[in-house]
Amino acid sequence: MIGTSESREIVDWEKTTEDGRTVYVIEYSEPVPEPTGRSKTLFGAGSGGTVPAGEQYFEMPDGERIPANEAAFDADGTTLRVRRERSVVDRLRRYLPW
Repeated sequence: MIGTSESREIVDWEKTTEDGRTVYVIEYSEPVPEPTGRSKTLFGAGSGGTVPAGEQYFEMPDGERIPANEAAFDADGTTLRVRRERSVVDRLRRYLPW
């Protein structure tokens, strides 16, 4: 589960919509750092082995999975806001004829 660790747990969360995009606002029991990568402490231990970039994801409190390459974060103290941003490749595909 995103942001949890041995000492940090989710206290409350809400799923909202801003500008037509889903945003998760998650409150933790202690401060959460701004994600800078896929650290084990913020995103939980992996299952072992290498996972291809296209198959990496973050699991939200309601069970929805957001692809790692489409997740955007804002951290403020004990609050983490997570939203899904379409990847650059997905945005380009809309304009390319193939």
